[in-house]
Formats: sequence, structure tokens, C-alpha cells
Amino acid sequence: MQLTESFTAWGGDKIGSRKIPLVLGSILAILGTVLFCVARAPGVLVWARIFQGFSNGAVYSAGLPLIADTVKPSEVGSWMGFVFSGMTGGFLLSPFLAGIVYAKAGYFPVFAMVIAVLTADLLLRAAMIEKRIAKQWDSPRRSSSEETSDSSTESVTPGQGNGTTTKGRPLRESSQTAMPPDERSSLLHTNTWWNAESDRNAALARQWKSNSQPSKSWFMRHFPSTTIIFRSKRLMTAVLGIFVYMMITASFDGVLAQFVKRTFGFDSSGVGLIFLAITAPALFGTAYGALSDRYGPRNVALTGFAVAALGLALSVVITHRSTAQIAGLSILLVLTGTGVDLILTPLSADMFYEAAILEENHPDVFGEAGSYAQVYSLLCAALGFATAVGPAWTGFMYEQTNWGITMLTLVLICLLGSIPVFLYTGGRQEKAIALADDEQA
Repeated sequence: MQLTESFTAWGGDKIGSRKIPLVLGSILAILGTVLFCVARAPGVLVWARIFQGFSNGAVYSAGLPLIADTVKPSEVGSWMGFVFSGMTGGFLLSPFLAGIVYAKAGYFPVFAMVIAVLTADLLLRAAMIEKRIAKQWDSPRRSSSEETSDSSTESVTPGQGNGTTTKGRPLRESSQTAMPPDERSSLLHTNTWWNAESDRNAALARQWKSNSQPSKSWFMRHFPSTTIIFRSKRLMTAVLGIFVYMMITASFDGVLAQFVKRTFGFDSSGVGLIFLAITAPALFGTAYGALSDRYGPRNVALTGFAVAALGLALSVVITHRSTAQIAGLSILLVLTGTGVDLILTPLSADMFYEAAILEENHPDVFGEAGSYAQVYSLLCAALGFATAVGPAWTGFMYEQTNWGITMLTLVLICLLGSIPVFLYTGGRQEKAIALADDEQA
């Protein structure tokens, strides 16, 4: 998945298309699902998971930049939240639907349902029209209408002679036409000398600037866009915050099921229901994005860190089986889930704002394709890395210590992650939105 994200990000920005990686990702998802269905050996299962990982990487690193390319800059947060809500809805519905189909119809109908959904998704992606293509179709009509308007405005009305327009205003004569030949020649000579002198001064200024600046490193010369992105404190802060979000969320995969089984005696159904408490708040991602658009990513993300830390800290008091303790854990999981979701959407939108500013400051590096795919590949990398680290860390801590200490370590991680967000996130949304608006106009 990580390799696919990097390749897709680089290729998407080079070719300037999000549709091609999305279509290829959908095809790989279908292929991986078919292999998973017919697999009877571990090697086939491994290849199925590899294809599914490639598909996920392509969708993440091309889908999120597609949102940034398409929607209004002032609404990026809301649409990011909408997408993350859809992802969470899929996570919640898929086990439920698969369980029903498996119980009623058997093994193969489950995969038939998945392949049908993926096929419909492939058709929708193939029919998608990117904004850059739509602009190409719209520009000839717009230019022809403007030419018609200009010709009708500046056409000469019959009967009024060559000196008036349709509105009766006199046409302006060129200053060079009205000027005597000797004066015009002198003026042209002066302008030529002045332009040559300006060019020499500009060349000297560029040479002085290049000599005064330190020489670029080898990495900067060969990977300029990557260097600029990694030097952005604001982007790296967003990546760190998203890593913290996913680490906390994935940590419960490694420890929550064991804890409720040992403490409350839950079976598999009870474990599944308790997970709904922490995942259900993600369905309101659009509302979190709207808050980010209104109050800024920094304020909303810091609120999320505080709410998540509070929920994790209070989870320490859950120690034994009782109705009050089960209800208390459910409430605290909802609180924690709401907090971490308040982190994800604002920081994802803040990455868009910073990418717009980087493109404005370095147009010669990023070019027309922009930097969105490369920037959001870092988001995907943070999600993937945290998915591996989170369960491993909390599983180890829970086995070596206890539930309370494990939760306190997550509180510490949450508080540490909020410090760079407080220092570097937000504060320039208005400028970034204006720049992105000018670019999309």
C-alpha cells in the first residue's frame, strides 16, 4: 500500500490525471477480491492482499487530491468529512451485510455482492469527468461568446462613418499613428535603449541573488518537490496529527476486544457492539468538516485532542463488570471517538491549505499538476504506519502492564501530538483559499 501511494502520487501529479489511478485501483480491487474468493493456498491469499493493498493506496492518494481539485476551497473541510464518513459507513455496514448474506446464502454470494459493488464503482469512475477536462470543453464556448460580444461592441454603425462605434463613441487613434515620423523614430529608439538597460539590470540582479544564496543540496536538486514538502512544518504537523489519530483508533483493535472479554465476559457479538461506540461518531464527519471551515483547522483539531485525551484518561476507572461500568465505557468510547474524528478532518483540510500556499511560492517546482497527490500520499502513509504501530504498542503494553497504564500512554501520545498543532496548524486559511480560488477560476 505504501509503495503504491508513492508511485500513484508521483504519477498522478506528472500526468495530471486522478481518473487513471482510480480506475486502475478499482480493477485491482476486483482482481484481489476474486483471488481471495477462490484462494485455497496461503500464497494466493498473499497475492490477493497485495492487490487489495495496491488498490487502497491508489484510491487514497488519488481520491483525496481529486476532492481538492474539484470542490470550492472554502468547503474542503466539509467534503473531506463527507468522504471519511462514507469510509466509516462502509466499515460499519460491510461486516453486518456480509454476515447476513453468509448466514442466508453461503460463502460465494458474499463475494458476489462485493464484486457487484466494485463493478458499479468501476463504471462510475470510468464515467467520471475531471474538472480539467470539463474546462477544456467549456473554454471554446466561452471564447467564442466573448469574441461575439467584442465584435458586436466594436463594430461600426452604418451611416456614422469610420470614426464611431455602435454606441456612437469615437474610436481612439493610436498614439503612434497620430505622431509625426521623426518623433516616433526617436521614441522607438529611446524605448529600445530603456528595455535593453532594464534587461541588463534584471540579469545582474538575478546573478547577484544566485551568488548570494547557498548552493542547493543534492537532494534538493534531484527531488525539489519532496524537499519542499518535508521542510513545511505545517504539513509535517498535519501528518503527525493524523498519525496520532490513527494510532489511537487502531490501538483499540489490539486491546479493546481482549479487555471487554476479560473484564465483562463479552462474546463476539458483544465485542462487535462495543466497537460501534468508538466508530459511530465518524459518521458525522461532514459536521466536523463544517466546523473546520468555520472556525479553522487549528481550533477544531486542538478541541479534538482535548476531548480524546479526556475520554482516554477517564477510561482508567473501568476496572470490573457491572452495568454502570459497561455504560461508562460505552460513553467514554463515544467521547474518544468524537475527539479523534475532530482531529482527522481539520488536519486533512489544513494539508490542502498548505499545499495551495506551497504551489504559489514554488510554481516552477510543482508546475500545473500541483502538489495535492504528493501531499496526500503522506496522509496515507501516516494512516498505514499508525495502523501497524498502534495495535502492536497497545497489545504489548496491555500484556506487560494493565488497562489503566495502557490508556495513560495513549493520553501522553495525544498530548504530545497536540503541541505542534498548537504551534504550526492554521492561521493562513484565508490566504490559501484565495490562492486556490484564483487557481480554479
